[in-house]
Amino acid sequence: MYRAVIFDFDGTVIDTEQHLFEIINQNLTKEGHEPVAIDFFRSNIGGRALPLHHHLMDLVGEARVLEIYHEHHTTAADLSLRPGVLELIQSLHQRHIPIGIASSSSRDNVKALVQKLDLEKYISVIKGREDVEEVKPAPDLYLAAVQALHFNPTHCLAIEDSIKGATAAINAGLDVIVNTNLMTEVSDFSDLPLIAQDIDLTTVMKTYFSG
Repeated sequence: MYRAVIFDFDGTVIDTEQHLFEIINQNLTKEGHEPVAIDFFRSNIGGRALPLHHHLMDLVGEARVLEIYHEHHTTAADLSLRPGVLELIQSLHQRHIPIGIASSSSRDNVKALVQKLDLEKYISVIKGREDVEEVKPAPDLYLAAVQALHFNPTHCLAIEDSIKGATAAINAGLDVIVNTNLMTEVSDFSDLPLIAQDIDLTTVMKTYFSG
């Protein structure tokens, strides 16, 4: 039986990836620019997204990029949790199984959303890009989260939505469940040794925590 669960955040807990894609293209279209192609956006999911950032900087400049991301962060709290996430988190909490978050995003932004979503009481640790030298697909974020929870990686389960995120967790020594979203459902995970993909999260307790 696993002794802790570490969630990715963007696209896993709430669908911030689809939201960001829409916010970016709404702003670009409004200013007369071509929207970002979905395949290009998808290629940036899960990591630091520098190609996307540089593309936006070239189009609208640093000040507007910051405004676009600020709009994204301030409106993301209105998004609903992904199906089964709250039920799983509450069940884990009731069983006294620690929960962590490992995100390539800013730790402060993730913390703010966790608070607005009223999840703070369930989460033991949050690790973001400020906490590591390399974000996903490097294993650093998961290793940092596991260390903060004081567990061996093999005793922890990761829940992810992207190839980069799943690769990071696997390389850190965790078992991984991937639940894709509209942005990552086209990804091919066949080369990764996942324990499950696109399962009902409400069944995770029964399947992996029944011992």
